[in-house]
Amino acid sequence: MELAALAKTYGDFYAPAFAVRLGRDDLMRDLLVTVSQIEVDLVLGTASRFSFTVSDCYSHQQHAFMSGREEDVLKILTFGAEVDIYLGYGDAKSTPIALSGFITAITTTFPEGASPELSFAGYDYGFPMTMGKNSRTWSDARDSDAAHEIASFNNLGAVIETTNEKHAQIEQNQLSDWEFLKMLADRNKFELYVDEHRNLHFAKPNDCATAIVRLAYGEGLLSFSAEANLSGQISRVEVYGWNHSNKESFIGRASAGEESCLTGKSGGQYLNAFVRDASKRPTLRIRQPVFTQAEADERAKAALDERAKQFLSGQGETIGLPEIRPDRKVMIDNLGVKFSKSYYVQEATHRLDASGYRTRFKVKEPGL
Repeated sequence: MELAALAKTYGDFYAPAFAVRLGRDDLMRDLLVTVSQIEVDLVLGTASRFSFTVSDCYSHQQHAFMSGREEDVLKILTFGAEVDIYLGYGDAKSTPIALSGFITAITTTFPEGASPELSFAGYDYGFPMTMGKNSRTWSDARDSDAAHEIASFNNLGAVIETTNEKHAQIEQNQLSDWEFLKMLADRNKFELYVDEHRNLHFAKPNDCATAIVRLAYGEGLLSFSAEANLSGQISRVEVYGWNHSNKESFIGRASAGEESCLTGKSGGQYLNAFVRDASKRPTLRIRQPVFTQAEADERAKAALDERAKQFLSGQGETIGLPEIRPDRKVMIDNLGVKFSKSYYVQEATHRLDASGYRTRFKVKEPGL
């Protein structure tokens, strides 16, 4: 989508708006609590975070933080309070939801010569899965079966892609649910995150999708920097396994040029251009508990993709755009032939304060 089309939708980006809601109550409009700034940090592979600041509510007479309805703010915004964060333009009632989560941190600031403030921070509904350690065993099951069970246990919806391999046993041994799911996600080449609608995503990345918006330098894209670096890149991956049935070893292989959704040349392909002797090309050799050729090939491909995505990385800043979220792609233009392309969003930080609404983002790609 062109930025001009979004400008029509958002009234030329003139009136940024946000809302913090506790159930049906809007913190500012219903509970009369002033919020001066808000930030949402959306990240793949971990729980996303939010923070906001409450100002102009300290009562020097009562020595307490009070709402406009004379309610104690710290009784409204307490640990575990569930909040929905909305960011966009125009009417706050119609702005899209950015994150749903709960409060985990409260900070007070009593400065000299200025009004005291409260700051609140928290995480999305993936955060409880990072706490504690669990042990479970699944027999004759797929990794996606384990993901479904853990999502249900944590009262989350599920956007889970069915995995191919059926394992004789899958064991979670003294790991948090998040650590365990991240391990399963990595070996299946999946992304793991909880979205704004409380759904657990355990699926292949949307790195082949069409870009949601085109951002051109000087036309909405405020800044952008990118680095292509061959350090740590490899030409191929070999995964060594063992077949218990016939007592034979096997090797899963993946080579540069086979990376998922590759546009341009990968770091491994650039390496091949000047390390011409195939026997001397950088190779990642892995010994893992894999028991079929198909599983070994899949692990090799996953390892190749993971390493390749470290080749080209970048970060940028634009006017506030709610559409920019992790697991989506953005088209970056006016950067010259090589760097003008679609990038996969890994992290997006939305911030709205007295200076306006800005979005910062981090991206990665396997090819240049």
